Amino acid sequence: MPFHIQRATAAHIDVICDIERAAVELFRDHAAWRFYSRLSIPKDLLAEEIRRGFVWVAVDDGSGEAVGFIWLDVELHGDVVSIAEIDVLPAFHRQGIGSALLEHACNWAREKGYRRIDLGTLPDVPWNAPFYARHGFVVVDKDDPAFAYARERDRENGFPDALRVFMSRTLPA
Repeated sequence: MPFHIQRATAAHIDVICDIERAAVELFRDHAAWRFYSRLSIPKDLLAEEIRRGFVWVAVDDGSGEAVGFIWLDVELHGDVVSIAEIDVLPAFHRQGIGSALLEHACNWAREKGYRRIDLGTLPDVPWNAPFYARHGFVVVDKDDPAFAYARERDRENGFPDALRVFMSRTLPA
């Protein structure tokens, strides 16, 4: 499927939220479901991050519809950027869209001078930690102070620490 990646606009807010909800459905049989099912992207926060230029969408060249997105969080760690969220519509999995979004974000971060990209994910889901490992991310110590904010956010949302791993990828200069 031919697609391209572009910066998200305000017109993408609803479809990004729809993509997230569709992607969450894949976790129905996972212990994370009870937490993921009750959380969703706050549209006002998404709108602000789109305005700031930290959200990209993968657009199907045939239909012109967004089929995936990636959102970067650049506020927390100085020269380290985090992946706030990345999702692809389940009907478009295994077509290279998630990989392209991830590499696009890593290239953008490198060009902007970030030295590392971090994320939190599930270790036992093939399209989570194993996917990121194939793209050069390694599991890191979750007790590292760099992940304190993410762990606190998880605690506030009632997400069990035991379900989450943190991963990092060093970006070349």
